[in-house]
Amino acid sequence: MGDFKKQGINMLFKLKADYILRHVTEIDLQDLKSKGVKALLFDLDNTIMAPRTGILTDDIQNWLKEVKKDFQIAVVSNNRKESYLEKASKTIGCPVYGKAEKPKRKIIYKILDQMNLKPNEIAIIGDRPLTDIWVGKRLGTITILVDPLMKNKEPLVVKFLRKIERSFMYIHEEA
Repeated sequence: MGDFKKQGINMLFKLKADYILRHVTEIDLQDLKSKGVKALLFDLDNTIMAPRTGILTDDIQNWLKEVKKDFQIAVVSNNRKESYLEKASKTIGCPVYGKAEKPKRKIIYKILDQMNLKPNEIAIIGDRPLTDIWVGKRLGTITILVDPLMKNKEPLVVKFLRKIERSFMYIHEEA
């Protein structure tokens, strides 16, 4: 088995995020600042914006204004639709990197280089353990898992898949 596959299998059993919250606005910014975090990298859909809307809720928009006072921010999404990503970038007021292929790290390394930061100086925030949290764990960053914004409106199959995905976070605790 190749090194990447071994790393992937081992990482699957260490997917518990550093913080697990209901909503991005619950993130303790002072705590992150005290830990040397200088930038927050957000997932887009279902983390800070309802999927395919290009619209921020008032609470998230106001919270992001506070975040921007002390942190650099960027959005890292697996979404591939250029027009939507451009709209999201204008709405949020920060760079939005699409086609990220998380949990691959390539785009995150590019962002780190552009921000002149190291992995231990960022936090990755998202709603998916197998993409957002996994890429953060692979990089050695602080990871924050939030509930999906639209979890009550998701199809049953998506809810089922999320339960399976989140179960990976707790497998290593039981061993």
